[in-house]
Amino acid sequence: MSGARKIERVVLGDQVYEAIKERILDQAHAPGEKLNVDGLARELQVSSTPIREALARLVAEGLVKAEPFIGFATAPLPDRRYYEDVYNFRGVIEPWAAAEAARRRPGPDVIQTLRGEVAAMMAGEPSREYRSHRGFTEGDDRFHRIILQAAGNQVALKSYDDLRFHLHISRLYLTREQDVGLTHQEHFRIVDALEAGDPDAASQAMRLHLEGSYERLIK
Repeated sequence: MSGARKIERVVLGDQVYEAIKERILDQAHAPGEKLNVDGLARELQVSSTPIREALARLVAEGLVKAEPFIGFATAPLPDRRYYEDVYNFRGVIEPWAAAEAARRRPGPDVIQTLRGEVAAMMAGEPSREYRSHRGFTEGDDRFHRIILQAAGNQVALKSYDDLRFHLHISRLYLTREQDVGLTHQEHFRIVDALEAGDPDAASQAMRLHLEGSYERLIK
């Protein structure tokens, strides 16, 4: 019985977390807006405990700010410099990781998983609502993370994880039109190079993909 109660609480906590995250990414709560714990509890019809737990998770991910004696507020939108810094970092680490992964020749299971992530991203056309592009951005995140794992460098992988980049990119979809067809093509070129064990082609394909993503989202 105690195990059943624990599972129920985890499911509830995840649901509350996703509900608040969706509101933030869709800007139902504007950047910088104060988040009232009791008000959210009433709206979502839960106690304050899962609300506070969800907000703590969102603080760790950079979507919510917490101030002593003030409370919680939606984090401001990252400025252009933040996104430029992130892309500059990715432009160094990810082409290297793709080349290293190709050099190590990922097995058929890894290649199949990568192609599966691209196929999942192609399942629907993302709109300017988080619910519609959640699968796309999460699949994209997994795709890049798998390649960093295949490179075998735990420091690089942790650095990527700490960025939580795809959560913040999701906030740009409200104001940017996306040609997802180009993104899919770029991903397939990366997978083809990895499968062929061609480090130079993998590095170049990743670099072109990141440059294209920057052009579409930032410039």
